[in-house]
Amino acid sequence: MIDFEKSEKLPKDRRYFNISIIWIFYFRYVIRPLYWLRIPHEAVTLLSIFFGIGAAYLFFTGSLIAAAVALHLKDLFDACDGAIARLTGRGHLIGRYLDSLGDFLSLTLVMLAIGFRAADNMGGTYILWAVAAILSTFLQCSFFNYYQLSYLDAFGIMTLSSKRDETTRDDVKRKSNSFPARGILILLRFFYIIVYSWQDGLTAFLDSILVGKNKTITPELRFGNRLLMVLQSALCFGTHIFIIIIWALLGRPEAALIFITIVMNLYLFLLLYLRKRHYRRQPVEMSFSQSPKK
Repeated sequence: MIDFEKSEKLPKDRRYFNISIIWIFYFRYVIRPLYWLRIPHEAVTLLSIFFGIGAAYLFFTGSLIAAAVALHLKDLFDACDGAIARLTGRGHLIGRYLDSLGDFLSLTLVMLAIGFRAADNMGGTYILWAVAAILSTFLQCSFFNYYQLSYLDAFGIMTLSSKRDETTRDDVKRKSNSFPARGILILLRFFYIIVYSWQDGLTAFLDSILVGKNKTITPELRFGNRLLMVLQSALCFGTHIFIIIIWALLGRPEAALIFITIVMNLYLFLLLYLRKRHYRRQPVEMSFSQSPKK
């Protein structure tokens, strides 16, 4: 019997519904055989990356149904690796960085493949749409991730550590016992910082603008709105993957690039407005002396 409570990041009374789980609603049934077969979570992460890269190749060759299936499998295994790491108690920073960098590599290649394929058939502007969709996807997900980690810092299970500021970590060498592992960790962290640090910094800057003069509110009031977390969860990578899959099955994967760039950014602006409105409604507290850790 698997105790799925061990796979959770939050206690029961602070959990919120993650919209992106809808697209892979059955993922826990996949976790069971992976767990019973003792498949390492690192292998599941690599499997997710494999399907992501495979989906990019299939999109480039025009095999849309196969590409959609591969991309769905990438999303499915991406949801399983972290849960298995928590179930087995074997999570580590190498896995975290590999997972995040794998997402970047997979989705970037997928959108570029769609863009270049469409450019060959319909004009070079689709390459620009691909670049715009890539930037939009990662900024949108960074927006959600910033508040998710802030929410975890305020309400998460104490065994989880979510260092927000990766540029100032002082515990990297303590996270690995062997020299090769430390070398891999430092290398992955280097690329993680290049890819994600500017996105995280921009999101933190936007949040500081949204909170305005009310910077003294407690973390619980500042980041604890579960309805906002539910709405923001639609900005997870899983939603972007679902959008690409739907348009691929309709035979128009290039339309997903436009949808992500326009519609999802409009949704992001709506969430920025709702976040600002939330901050304005909070009472000022003098006990809040520092922003949440990264």
